[in-house]
Order: sequence, then C-alpha cells, then structure tokens
Amino acid sequence: MSYVFKGNLSAYLCPDCKETLSFVTVRLYRVRDKRRVALLATADPKHTVAWLDAKQIKSKQKYLIAETETDAEGNFAFALDEKKHRYDGDAFELDVYVRSVPGQPEAEATHAPVQFTVTTLQPQWRRRDDVFVWYWEYCLSSRFWCALRELFGWWVICGTVLHCETKRPVPGVRVTAFDRDWLQDDTLGSALTDANGHFRIHYPKSAFLPGTWIDVELFGGPDLYFHVETALGSPLLNEPPSRGRDADRRNAGPCFCVTLCLEDIPPDTEAEPLPVFTHLGVYNYENDINSLPSQDGLTKTSGRAFYSNVRLNGVLPKTLNGNPMEYRFETQEIDAAGVALGPWTPVSAAQIAKTKIGVLEKGNPDYPALSPNPIMTVDYVVGAPDPDELDASIVSDAFGDWIQVPQESGNPLGATGYFNPNGDMIRLITTTLASFGTVDLETPGPLAAGQSATATGQPLVANRHFAIRMLVREVGAAGAGIVAGHCQNVAVENTKYRTLHHPAWMAVLQTSALAVAMVDIDELIVDGCAGIGDTLTVTYTAAHPNLGAVSLSMSGPGGPYTLAQTPDGAATSDNQFGTATLAPPDTVAGLVPCAYTVTLSVQVLLTTGDSVPDNLIDQIAFCKV
Repeated sequence: MSYVFKGNLSAYLCPDCKETLSFVTVRLYRVRDKRRVALLATADPKHTVAWLDAKQIKSKQKYLIAETETDAEGNFAFALDEKKHRYDGDAFELDVYVRSVPGQPEAEATHAPVQFTVTTLQPQWRRRDDVFVWYWEYCLSSRFWCALRELFGWWVICGTVLHCETKRPVPGVRVTAFDRDWLQDDTLGSALTDANGHFRIHYPKSAFLPGTWIDVELFGGPDLYFHVETALGSPLLNEPPSRGRDADRRNAGPCFCVTLCLEDIPPDTEAEPLPVFTHLGVYNYENDINSLPSQDGLTKTSGRAFYSNVRLNGVLPKTLNGNPMEYRFETQEIDAAGVALGPWTPVSAAQIAKTKIGVLEKGNPDYPALSPNPIMTVDYVVGAPDPDELDASIVSDAFGDWIQVPQESGNPLGATGYFNPNGDMIRLITTTLASFGTVDLETPGPLAAGQSATATGQPLVANRHFAIRMLVREVGAAGAGIVAGHCQNVAVENTKYRTLHHPAWMAVLQTSALAVAMVDIDELIVDGCAGIGDTLTVTYTAAHPNLGAVSLSMSGPGGPYTLAQTPDGAATSDNQFGTATLAPPDTVAGLVPCAYTVTLSVQVLLTTGDSVPDNLIDQIAFCKV
C-alpha cells in the first residue's frame, strides 16, 4: 500500500506577517515510545517544538523513514511505500533541518545547521483508489522562529507601504532601512514594494554591530528609520534619523514589522503604479540572487541555478502615462566575468510558456438562478488559452513581440468587467536561451559508477549566464520601449545526461537525466546474480555544476543502514565519485541472509523560481548469502 503525505511549513515573523520555510529538510521518524503515541499525537505543536542537539539527532537516525526538501513556497510531499519504507500508516515524528533561514546565503550562516522536532502526527488517511492521502500544514510561532533567525545571524524587516488618506497599498516604490548610530548610520538594505504594498528586507546582524570606533551602537539591536522613494528616485518619505530612537523603533529584534504611511501620494484611486520587473519566481533578483555581473548568478539562500520555465513577475499596471501599455522581454548571454557575449535578443512568443497574467472580473449571467456568486472570474493568459480563458494580444514589430495588457476597467458587476493583473508577466522557457544539449556518457563508454564523470572524455558542464530585462511602451508608440527592470546576471542550466546504470544487473539507460547519479556494487559486476558474502564495495558517481548533497543508504532486515563514503582523491564539489561500505558497528558478515537495496540520493541545486526538482535516485539490490 502507498501513502502520500503532503504539507506546508511557514513561520510567523510577527502577528500580521509570516514567511514560508523554503528549502528546508523535512524528516519523518518512527515513534520510539509506542506507549505514548496517543498522548504525543494529540499534543499542541506549540508545546512540542524543541531544538535537538547532535546526540539526540544521532540517536534518531536509525528510526528515519524518509526525508525531503520544501520548495520555494514551503510545500513538501512524501510518497511512502509499504515495502520500500516499511511504513503502514502509523504515527511518526516530524523534524525540520535548517541550514540557513529564508533570504540568507548558506555561506553567511553564523551557526551550524539546526534540527528541531515539531510534533508527532497520526495522519487521518483518506483512501483514493489504491493510495492513502493526507495533508497537514503548520506555522511556527514568531517567538521560536525569530530566536532561530537570531541564532543564524540573519534579521528581517517585514513591512507595508500605504497611502495615509485612502489606506490603499502603494506598489512599486523603494523602501530603504537605516540603523541610527551615534556617529555613522548604517544602511541595512532596500526593497521594492509588491502589488499589495508589501516589502521585505533581509540583513545580517553584522550590518549594525560595532565595526570601527566611529560606528557605535548604543543599544542591543538596530534603531530603525526609513526612506521611501519612487522607482526613479523621487523622495516620498524621509524619516529623520531621530525616529530610530523612538520607543517603537529602538532596539528592534530579529523580526520587525512596520507600516509606513505616505502623505505625498495623490489620493486618486485611478492612479496606477509604474511597471517594474522585480522577481524570478519568488526570488527578488536584487535581494535574493547574486545578480551583479561579476557574481555567480545563483540564489543566495541555497546556491541554486535556474532551469525549465521561470516565472518573471513584478508590478504590472494597465497603463503607462495614462495610456494602454504593452511590454516585452530581452535576454543577453554574458560570460562568468559579466562581459556580454552578444547583443540583446528579444524574447519571442515561442519562448513563452502559457502564463496567467490576471483575471477578468465581471457580472455572472447565471446569478442567482444557477450560481450563488454575483461575480465570475475568467483567466487572462499569454499563449494558448483554453476555451474558457481569454488570450492577451501579442503584436509584433521590428523590435519584437509585444504583449498588450488587457484594458477592461469598468464595473466588476457589469458586462465589460474589470481586469485585475496578478503581477506575472511571462513564464520564460529557459531551454530556448541557448543550446544546452545532452552529455552522452553512454557512448563511447559507458561511464561506470565510481569513475570521474570526465572518464569518457567529456568535460564537466558549467552554468550559462544571462541578463534579462523588461521593456514597456504605450500601445501604438514607436521605438524599442523603456527599460522597466533589469536583472544583470542569472545562472541557467538545462543540460541533460545520458548514462547506463549498473549494466551487470538490471541495466537502466537514462537518456535525459538532470545530473549524473549512478551507483553500483563491485561484487556484482562479474555476475549480477551472484550473492554477496562478507565484502560489499559500493561505487558511486554524482556530477552537476550545481551539485547538492550526495548520500548513500541501504535498506533491508535490521535497517536502514548507513554507508560510509570514501571519496576519490580527485573528486570535486561538482564531480563526486568514490566507494562506500557499511559504517561501523555494522558489518557485511553480520547481515542476515536476505535481499538488500542500496540507494543513492543526489540533490541537484536547481529551481524554476517556484519549485525545485526531486532528488535523483539510483538503486541496486543484492542478496546476502
């Protein structure tokens, strides 16, 4: 029987602001004390969340059922198999393993990775065909999560910018945070507000700690004041430095929430913000990506390159200078030093995956006789609409393919309706940006597990780098448009790999894998059906320019077992290969005669901006005689 457990993890920064737990590891463990299962499973998680020390983590290792990583939205999913995971629907403990907190580059974490237990869960499984499913979500308290943020030395400001009179959110403006010091103020960071007027600024604790004799921090935390300006630099709010000494701003903690009120924004409810491209998926390219030309173009939090279809988004108004607006994108390949390798190239309609850019709200003709909803919504999409969707127009000229923003601005209850943009602009098909191709390690060859990925003569693949910018103009205007957002550098990697896995036993040909991920057993190479005696030599190879964790495990009676890896002396961070065997105190001779399975799990540090690929898995089985 199979069990599918899905969920979502988030954490409060303060009562009116929370963040997703992106790219953390979720671990499920068997319950050790069966007598207390009912008590543990009914306990409120706020009373059970607790940090674990190294000894506690090690003691739980042999009870591990499975682990996975959350995506950019904090979502996770487990597919638990009765045979593979020896799981039959019982209660389990759920732990979270954190290498760095959201917004923080892993390399800048000031503390070793932390694991904490959240709760014990007894899923209320519901059967769907031959699968049992359950969904669970949890939001950690701000008290716990902000203490962990402080431990990692990475602080955050969560804020909203409103117009004082109308209380409407103000999108597309830049907010800069400062720390008031005795002689020299510190700039902590800046961010653009989104379509809802929200902004978030991450900064290291070192940004406000004393650095020199003229940088004197009078209090334990930063004393905050803010400046707000338009995207083009016109000031809208300049709080005086003395504002940082007020009681509500002084000695701010690792999580701080603020609402800023602008008097100078006209109270015209029809006024629209300036268009601006700010994000790749959930990543703000200025704050969350190493996007300067000389940097690596990877995400700061976990060092991921981008692949597949990437959602480009920001603030998308209907008009420019009061007139209907249209927009397009351009890309330019650059080298690792940030030097352009060619001209800017327009993104064509063929390079755009189907993208929902908003909804049309209009009166529902079926209300109230056939529907209880007075307003119906219809999706507006770029490219290939379904019959029940609306197609945003694309017009072409010498400069490229322009997407015209829908203009419906009437009463949402009327027949014409009102177009409400969601900030998404296009989903860029990044495989079209260059010829990434397939690295063939099967012919000539094949490459064998345990060898370097370069053993067949193929060099290691490197990331490609691109700049991306958005251009806008009024509908009907001539010219290339004006730049409305420019990401200077983003790493992209779409190469596929062709490899032949363990040819001596149940050979598997992978023709389009995301990375090299191969495992084999030396003792089976001569005769794949031979049994294992008292020796077991596991060989493995894992390669990718953005290679993450590489782990080996073994399941079978008495397991799971840990396999101790011995990397080859020539192995590098992007080309891991070597051997492994049972970690003491377990021995091959001590295994009971039965079938066992060796599993290689390879993490590939890629993202679409919204999701990450599952770990690549390769397995081989053997019989102990």
